[in-house]
Amino acid sequence: MTGGSIHQLFEEQARRTPDHTAVITDSDQIGYERLDAEAGRLAAYLASNAGLSDSGSTVAICARRPAEVLVAILAVLKAGHAYAVLDPDTPAQEQHRLLGLTRAEAVITDASLLPRVDDGRDRTAICLDTDATAIAHAGPALRDAGERAPGGPAAVLLTAGTTGRRVAVSTGHDRLLAAYAAWSEVYGVSPEDRVLVTAPPATTEFTGGWIRALCSGATLMLPERPVTAGRITAERVTVADMSPATATRLLDEELPSLRLLAVGGAPLRLDEHLRLQALLPATGARVLSVYGTAEVAGCGTWFEPEQLPGPVANPERAAYLGLPFPGCAAELRKGRIWLTPPEGGDAVPTEDVGRRQGEGPLEFRGRAADRVMIDGRTVDTYRVETALAGHPHIQDVVITGDRGRTGSRLIAFVVPSAGAPFGAAPEAASLRAGLTGLVPAGDVPAAVVRLSELPTNAAGKVNREKLPLPPVPGAVRANGKSGSGEDATEGAIAAVVGVGAGFLAAVLTGVIFPGSTDVSGVPAPWNALFVLLYLAEWLAFAVGMGFLAVGRGVMLRRSESRGLTTAAHLAIVYLLVAWWPQDNLYRLTAKTDWPRQAALVYAFNVPLMIAALIVLIWVVASLPAIRQRDR
Repeated sequence: MTGGSIHQLFEEQARRTPDHTAVITDSDQIGYERLDAEAGRLAAYLASNAGLSDSGSTVAICARRPAEVLVAILAVLKAGHAYAVLDPDTPAQEQHRLLGLTRAEAVITDASLLPRVDDGRDRTAICLDTDATAIAHAGPALRDAGERAPGGPAAVLLTAGTTGRRVAVSTGHDRLLAAYAAWSEVYGVSPEDRVLVTAPPATTEFTGGWIRALCSGATLMLPERPVTAGRITAERVTVADMSPATATRLLDEELPSLRLLAVGGAPLRLDEHLRLQALLPATGARVLSVYGTAEVAGCGTWFEPEQLPGPVANPERAAYLGLPFPGCAAELRKGRIWLTPPEGGDAVPTEDVGRRQGEGPLEFRGRAADRVMIDGRTVDTYRVETALAGHPHIQDVVITGDRGRTGSRLIAFVVPSAGAPFGAAPEAASLRAGLTGLVPAGDVPAAVVRLSELPTNAAGKVNREKLPLPPVPGAVRANGKSGSGEDATEGAIAAVVGVGAGFLAAVLTGVIFPGSTDVSGVPAPWNALFVLLYLAEWLAFAVGMGFLAVGRGVMLRRSESRGLTTAAHLAIVYLLVAWWPQDNLYRLTAKTDWPRQAALVYAFNVPLMIAALIVLIWVVASLPAIRQRDR
């Protein structure tokens, strides 16, 4: 399916069934005719006021209400441009990076979010609230936009950032049209369906969700609060699109209205797949596990148990990606999964690991980026995680290396199951027993961190960068907070290093800087003040050396950037440690020894200024992450 525009499929539905409900939110119901009209007015206002350079420019969208985002998406497409949706809760620094990454020439937002998306560049901002009156009086819909730029750019999708920083992927109308055709064949969405999409608007999953629903004439449901099984039944939802984390929250109640439950964003374990299937009592009801990266517009593979040649012995240890969507392809190259976009073209790497036995469905085997080096060898953390999936006291588990210190041991971050004994499960000894015979002895986690839930990104995938700093070997922490054992150990290390460094500084001052602390010629009470100054310098040196030993780990708990944190850590150490040699050298240098005075200024004072600037940058950069983490 080529040569058209994805929004034209929506416009055809709006002309065919103008009174049919297009969108249901927590506070509103919007018909197809009204949605098309609102998008048309915003498109006309955008065309007249955004000052975009040419057709196909990128317009960023950053708003809190999903319905407003949807109207803006359709408006940008109608105006002949490509949209990029940004999460309004993203820290400002990352928000600015993404705006530059998407090359957005304009942004559609709310007045309250304007400071967050203002990166100082000359970019037009349209506020949906303060510009509402002007938008309402804008001209008619631009129904010929798709004809002006057939097959041109449609969206700039942002990757989830699971294996690194988020990147932008330009997606054209041809790809989205081909993806829609493939989804239609597998999902079979019809105008009678009520399609629930729980993915946030800034995700690739949301793009797939609105296209499948609105281009088929169905009713799209966009909740603004957490979804429950009771609400799905009460709202007569027939098709639901959600992440594994959201789906597994519904495992206690039947979902009689659903005919199709599609789970995407992260691989779904086979045992969870089968349990979800049991919740759909309707005849012919299906559970699909869907898989696809932003590079293929989320249209890659789909799986349901009927694709398996026979029963699986340990369903809790298997996650299947299944077969490619029509028009797509999935292949293995040296164990890595490559996906071909729905409209064809070159295959793209996913960095995910898979395997296929015979003609059976593709099986997910973890992510290459999640593997860690322990004592010079690579540990397949996914193998350990799947081996622990059957543990009676574990609901979710993530295995990673000790990011905070040596990197020489494995840490298990676990969410205890509802039936786990309080405060007693799981511990390292319990995991060791459960892993015996399943993985090599060196792959058994050395410590356990218990969490109430695993941190996830907007797409519902586990965010390993936000896992709390691992504890010392054998310690157990609850709910992801620093345990007293780790704090005490770090404090002891800092005290030993600091006391030793301060003592050596006091003893060696007269040796390294002879005469610098001699106050015999200074009258009272000024001599006492100078002695106090020397004590303060030794104390600052001691604190700096103690902070050198443990400070980086402490700072990493409050920051998203490891490189900047390392620089700030060393800068703080320098700010504390430098006073001891600096003041002693100044006291031994004659005031008129200008060459030496200049050398000291540039050797100490300039680095002190630079160090202070680095610390300031770290503080400013870390504040959004600190606020988000402490909420």
